[in-house]
This record gives sequence, C-alpha cells and structure tokens, in this order.
Amino acid sequence: MKKERTKHVNGVLTKIMGTNKKHSEFERFLKEGPAKTSPGLAKMTTTYKNIVTHWKTQFDKVSLLEETILQLRAQENISEIKLSTVKGEYIYARSPFYRRAGSTKDIRVVVGKMNPEKENLNSLQKNSHFMRAAKKQISIAMDKIILANINKLYKLNKT
Repeated sequence: MKKERTKHVNGVLTKIMGTNKKHSEFERFLKEGPAKTSPGLAKMTTTYKNIVTHWKTQFDKVSLLEETILQLRAQENISEIKLSTVKGEYIYARSPFYRRAGSTKDIRVVVGKMNPEKENLNSLQKNSHFMRAAKKQISIAMDKIILANINKLYKLNKT
C-alpha cells in the first residue's frame, strides 16, 4: 500500500474562522437561519452569537497559532517541490504551504532563469544541487511568512 505524504495544509480552526474573503463558519451558520423566527429560536440564536463573539478573540489566536504550526510543519518537512516555468523564462519552485489569506495552498518562489539549450525541467528536477538550492529558497520564503505570524501572535498575546 502506498503511503500518502502529509502536506501540512489543513487545519481545524483555520477552516472554521474564515478569511478576509470568506465568512467564518459561525457567520455562515447565523446567516443560514430563517428570516422570521419564534421568540425561543431568536433568544437561542442571540445567546449563540454572544458566546461566539466573546470567544472570537481566543478563536482568532488559536487559528493563527494553528496556521503557524502548519507552516512550521511544512517548512520542517519540505519533501515535495515541483518546478514550472513562467513565460518560458523563469523557473518557479513550489511546495505545499498553508496561508489563510492565500488563494493556493502552496508557496512559490523564482529559483532561476531557464536556459533551454542546456536544461529542461526534468533535468533540473533530477539535479540534486539545483533542488537543494530551490529547497533553501523555499525555506527562506517560508521563514518570512512564519516570522510575520509569530510577530502577530506575540502582539495578540500582549492584549
């Protein structure tokens, strides 16, 4: 049986809390309710909303902590690097990496310029020196994002 690689891009609270572009699951749940409700349902819905609002700061902290943990896991376990070209000139390396505000679950960095007479993506993928350099550049890019999240966590914990 083939073992699947863990990509470290799926969290629990990161899915629940939403993003700048996507409502949280709490907001979605509240909006799905009917327009007209009984007094009992309205009271329970208000109680739910008040509790969630009270917990939101803690959920935000834990969600950011979870995002940072996923990112550190991805960085410490960079095993999948895919190469591609853009405009036939620039070589991009990408690896799984979660960012709540990102539209993709990977990180992409320019790792060089293509020289079609001397190389192709297959030969570069097999070139251990090139792939070590690509891995290092990916890790450096990950570091910047992780550090920004750690700084956010530090500020949130001060409040």
